[in-house]
Amino acid sequence: MGKHAIRITQVFKAVRTIEIEVEAADEYQAAKVVSSGAIDMPDFDDPRWKTGWDLQNEEVEPA
Repeated sequence: MGKHAIRITQVFKAVRTIEIEVEAADEYQAAKVVSSGAIDMPDFDDPRWKTGWDLQNEEVEPA
């Protein structure tokens, strides 16, 4: 028996959510303002982002 290199590949789906406050007449208009790009999105590394990870697939094969 000997040692063998094995490659494990995992594919994840990441879902990120953040809640921000937007000045607008109603929730519909607030969503429209954000989706149009009229206001800046929070930075990628903003600590208010919540991230969920879901393992989609895992493969094991010789390296």
